[in-house]
Amino acid sequence: MKRFLFILIVCEQMALACVAANRTIKGHIVDESGRNVEFASIHADSIYAVSDKDGNFSLVVPDGMKKEIVISHISYQMCRIPFGVYSKNNELNITLKEKISNLCDITIVSGKKQKSIVDRGVRAPGDVAFHNVQNTQYETGPLFSVNKDWFVKNVKLRVQKCSFAYCTIRLIVYEIIGTQFVPIQHRPIYIQVSKISDKKDFFALVEEPLKLKHNHKYYIGVAVMASSGNGEIHFPAYFKKGCVRNLCTDRKKNFPVTLGVSVYGMPARHHLAK
Repeated sequence: MKRFLFILIVCEQMALACVAANRTIKGHIVDESGRNVEFASIHADSIYAVSDKDGNFSLVVPDGMKKEIVISHISYQMCRIPFGVYSKNNELNITLKEKISNLCDITIVSGKKQKSIVDRGVRAPGDVAFHNVQNTQYETGPLFSVNKDWFVKNVKLRVQKCSFAYCTIRLIVYEIIGTQFVPIQHRPIYIQVSKISDKKDFFALVEEPLKLKHNHKYYIGVAVMASSGNGEIHFPAYFKKGCVRNLCTDRKKNFPVTLGVSVYGMPARHHLAK
């Protein structure tokens, strides 16, 4: 019993020491027009944070850590802040430069209804659930390829239940090039979910030209970007090849089941950009 109490005391002292050794770095992120950048990812090594609607973030790092802080958003160029900069200042003001988007010249077959490009698969036992989180350091979703060129118009995400007062879900479509996941969108797709007790499909319109190419490999990453903090959200699982990706380390692991994501659009008659 004494040994057990001693271990507890030592563990508590170590925990207190760790808390005391942390420092909090706060920041404000804007674009070149001075507009706040919401839902930018901020990480230093494996420590992760997300900017809020006002562009503010808070990152708690171990005192003495010298890893650079990396700020990313698919609409902007990546920003890296070296230790020599943030070690001198706990308050950072960051301006992100917008990426130049290369839009494709695509002709869509006229008079055609939207067709299913990617289905969600066959229902599997269980759910994919997130509990008491404001944002997730991981994204998960299906891996797929297509048998012709497509122009994406809508995506659909199935949610089993949600007890968060609010929850913002982000979807990004990536092309897989070698080991790299390269976004093919200029802006993320966001879906707003509130409290529901039974399964519901959420649709999102894709408002920019988004082309899927014949025999190319793709991944749809789904992540929780903001929530009320107390609650949980469940996504029904489906038998379909999927992947979980760490947003800090870029480590990936494939699974035979994933979330229920469907993609709809129209076949591309021809395209000028390769």
